[in-house]
Amino acid sequence: MRVILLIALIVTFQTTFSQSSYRAVSVESGGIITGRVSLEGETPPIPILPVHKDVHCCGSSTPSPRLSVGGNHGLKNAVVYLANITEGKRFEHTETVVLDQKDCHFEPHVTLLPFGGQLVIRNSDEILHNVRAYHIDDGKTIFNIAQPIKGQQTSIRPALFDRAGIYHAVCDAGHPWMSAFIVVTEHPYYAITDGDGNFILENIPPGNYKLRVWHGGVQIRDTRTSGNEVVQYIYEDPHVIAKEVNVRSKSITTVDFKVEIR
Repeated sequence: MRVILLIALIVTFQTTFSQSSYRAVSVESGGIITGRVSLEGETPPIPILPVHKDVHCCGSSTPSPRLSVGGNHGLKNAVVYLANITEGKRFEHTETVVLDQKDCHFEPHVTLLPFGGQLVIRNSDEILHNVRAYHIDDGKTIFNIAQPIKGQQTSIRPALFDRAGIYHAVCDAGHPWMSAFIVVTEHPYYAITDGDGNFILENIPPGNYKLRVWHGGVQIRDTRTSGNEVVQYIYEDPHVIAKEVNVRSKSITTVDFKVEIR
């Protein structure tokens, strides 16, 4: 029994330690990284997906949520972050993050959740939704909840997100086009691009960093069906780009990225 308890304590310590490697320090002469993520070449057509269930709420078809392009080919919903920062400004995680289901789509499509923060799932539709989430690295389901009532809210235990990274949320209630990403962050230097592809990271300690962009796969690679209806869309791999960047004291560094849809 003592051996089992000791092993459990060691595992708990290692998990906590690995998620606590970022250290908050005073940043008095921080720099800024700003820039834009845009599409390379022509914007591909956004897939229009058929709806076979709850058409009174969802419509008879719906655009894929996987691609949103704004002015001058700006790419919305790309995640931009520093991949190798170990210390910097204070990491706040007290605000509750809400993932809503409205008009048979997740809102927002991509959201940031600080490690240890509180996520709430809400159903704003008058139909049943069933939200299942899993880490994209291994596909292991971390929660699977049914919400049959409009206005229903479910608080997700923070401990279920046991590591930083990207989690995929889907609806298993006959709405296979519904797709969202929950990005569990281990430090505060993350941003999601706006409707025109812009981003900004502020108050960064001077130094050399790797700046990374992540965007979910857009093209549908395969489907799984039941009868004549699609029950799951299988997408291409995500798009990942990285650049080395030097942040100078009290200066603005501009870094732009081009993403080529496969």
